Formats: sequence, C-alpha cells, structure tokens
Amino acid sequence: MPLNNRIVLLLLTAALLLPAAHAGAIFTPTPSTISGAPGDTVGWGFTISNDTNYLLITSADFTPATPLGTFTDFIGQFNFIVVGPSPESTSVSQTFDPSALTGVGSFLISSSATPGSVITGLLTLTYDLFSVSPNDPNFDPDTDTISNGNVLTSAAEVDVKGVSVVPEPASFGLVGLALLLGSAAQKIRKP
Repeated sequence: MPLNNRIVLLLLTAALLLPAAHAGAIFTPTPSTISGAPGDTVGWGFTISNDTNYLLITSADFTPATPLGTFTDFIGQFNFIVVGPSPESTSVSQTFDPSALTGVGSFLISSSATPGSVITGLLTLTYDLFSVSPNDPNFDPDTDTISNGNVLTSAAEVDVKGVSVVPEPASFGLVGLALLLGSAAQKIRKP
C-alpha cells in the first residue's frame, strides 16, 4: 500500500476512535457585535439549537483575556440551560439582561478603554451531553452521560464607542463669564 494511502487510512482510523463532536448543536450569540462606552456593561443574548440528545451548558468564556474589559459568565453560573428533544425544547433563546442575569454573559468595558477600540474575541460555551434530560426525575449522571467538556464557539466583538460630552448647566455660566470678561477686556484696551 502506498505511503499516502496508509496515512489517509491512519487518519480515518484515528478520527473514528476519537470522541466525536456533537455536530447537531448550533450556538448563535445575539448580536455578535456589541457596543458601549468606557465604563459600560454590555452583553450578548443567544440562541442554541440542538435536536439530538440533551445538551446542558456548564460555562461560558470570552477569549482572549483583555485589559480593555472583563467578561462575566451568566449562562453557566446563573442559568440551567438544557437544549434537546421533547420534553425539552430543541431551540432556546435568551436576551441579555444584566439585572436578570440572562444571556451568555456581560462584558464590563474598562473605563480606560480608548473610544474607537474594537475588542475581537471568541465566545466559548462548554457543555455536557446526556442521553436523558437532566430535568427528568429518573436522570442519573453516572449512566446517562454521553460526554463532558464539549464546546461551541462563535466569533464576537465589542466596539468601544466615544463618550458624548454634554456640558453641565454650570459650565454654561463659566463660558458666559469668560465671554463677558473677554469683551470687557477689549473695551478697556481701546483708546
């Protein structure tokens, strides 16, 4: 057998022996690009679809880590999201709500982030897969676990917008005073 054919056969055999990724699951952050000013907390909602077995989200992360902001996992820490066939739903969606702690997670834009910066990264959801829904009263993680530590990823961005500066009412008085003093100074200089 030629060497190329042996390499292809070896790769196919290895692929069959490795645990297969769960191909039926789809993760879509909503929206994929979020924006806010320095100091703002923004975040992503999501839709997850899965029609084979039962997918349980265990954590979320935004990578790479950046000094321009901090990600906080909502979906894994504060929610119990199971996606799968009946009796569950094959598609689950949530909007981002920082008060209700819903969505994938929040991103606190650093107060020192420069307006116009774009923080590009990857949202990664980690999940476990089960043959029986974790919500089923007969669920047994010892016998119903198919795989642990699976991942779903999607590209994501944070656009840092500029802060619109609106003068405070007291500033108007200072500007008026400066104009008045400037005008008075010009009158004094005239012979």
